[in-house]
Amino acid sequence: MIGLDLDGTIEDSRNDMVAVVHRVREALGLEPRPDEDVLPWVNRGMDQLYRACFDDYIQGDDSRFADVRSRYEADYLVNIARETRLYPGIASALERLVKLGSLVVVTNKPERISRRLIETLGVDGFFSAVIGGDTCAKSKPDPMVLDEAARRCGLAAAGGPVVMIGDSTADVRLGRAFGAVTIWCAWGYADVPGEQPDFIARIPDELPELVRVARGAVGTRS
Repeated sequence: MIGLDLDGTIEDSRNDMVAVVHRVREALGLEPRPDEDVLPWVNRGMDQLYRACFDDYIQGDDSRFADVRSRYEADYLVNIARETRLYPGIASALERLVKLGSLVVVTNKPERISRRLIETLGVDGFFSAVIGGDTCAKSKPDPMVLDEAARRCGLAAAGGPVVMIGDSTADVRLGRAFGAVTIWCAWGYADVPGEQPDFIARIPDELPELVRVARGAVGTRS
């Protein structure tokens, strides 16, 4: 099984996510905020994004938090990929990776939004499962999400070599917690891994060969 993060690994959705924040704030009658105040929150999990970007509306009120979540997801589903694009070389890499094992999206973006996004980008056919931030009781970097991915792929939780590919510290921590080999993507949102992965991919084209090498590395489940 090969787990792949979505945002910052397969595609860059930052502009679309920031735009949703602006539209929802406007709909709520809130003062506009500059892009630079919103951008740091788009890759820290949806709950943090809601609380940070709508703090002046939520103000600790759970019902208002739920309102923001509902509005944000509804807007995002309609405007899923106005500017979001696959990273160059990712489609080709996925074509080669799927021949090496079951591919699973493992992201903290909500599952239904993630499914809509990969479908819109035309890569949904490569994936055996999609695990979103709301799929399980916990999200990345908790290993529960890879346990669920393995279950959906028909694997025992402790069976089969597993590789986790992503651009964030959470992806590296997730892979390590599960016992997978980790590959960090240098083209993503972060300039440095944060925590040391097993391998670093400089460009998407390197991923298939790194996965082949990773399968023989110490730390895979077998």
